[in-house]
Amino acid sequence: MLRSRLTILAGAMTALCALATSANAAVVFSNGFETPVVVGSGNTGNGYDNYGTGASIGPWTVVGPPGATDAVSVVKTTFTQNGISFPAQSGNQWADLAGQASNGLEGVETTVTGLAGQLYTVSFWVGNVVDPRGVFGTTTTVNLYINNQFAYQAVNSQGAGQSTQVWQQFSYQALATTNATIFKFLSGDPSDDYSSGFDNVVITTADVTQVPEPATWSMLLLGLLGMGFSAARRLPKSR
Repeated sequence: MLRSRLTILAGAMTALCALATSANAAVVFSNGFETPVVVGSGNTGNGYDNYGTGASIGPWTVVGPPGATDAVSVVKTTFTQNGISFPAQSGNQWADLAGQASNGLEGVETTVTGLAGQLYTVSFWVGNVVDPRGVFGTTTTVNLYINNQFAYQAVNSQGAGQSTQVWQQFSYQALATTNATIFKFLSGDPSDDYSSGFDNVVITTADVTQVPEPATWSMLLLGLLGMGFSAARRLPKSR
């Protein structure tokens, strides 16, 4: 009985600690490439638009080789090729960081301000198809750079035996040290892999300064110890 009570108390303590850091969480950025709406200029109306280096896609700026006109593509969820369908993770559109033909070190970046001193979490989805005998490769790699420094690599290898793009969610957490933070996502696929799915980026923050005062923690701990002592006194005596 005592052990079960203390287990419950320990769980409550853990939950309270988690609440201390999550209660102030807020979404500061969210985008799924739903705008601008694709008109199909990239493939004679077949479902995607190309964007060159330096172009804007909503809040994103395209990063790629100088002069590239197809560094990143935005694709309709109805697009199909080589018997494979490419739905968005949600909504109607997603970004292909491999673009149409340039397929180099390319992707998108955005700047979020007001993050200094805050714990932030970046979550995003990576789409993959397994096409060992075709042009879409077998894995999708997306590399995250924070303020132009490599921070995290996401690799999706799911989808074997399937004819539909498979999405996998990844997340990265860090403490912001600058007010303006640049988030850059680049394709890490080889040059012969022409599919690098990317969708639904969400950045949330939690102010790490907003935690209970030491006195508050002391009162909470004393209360928990008191409850444990009370439970111990009610234990039946051994015979």
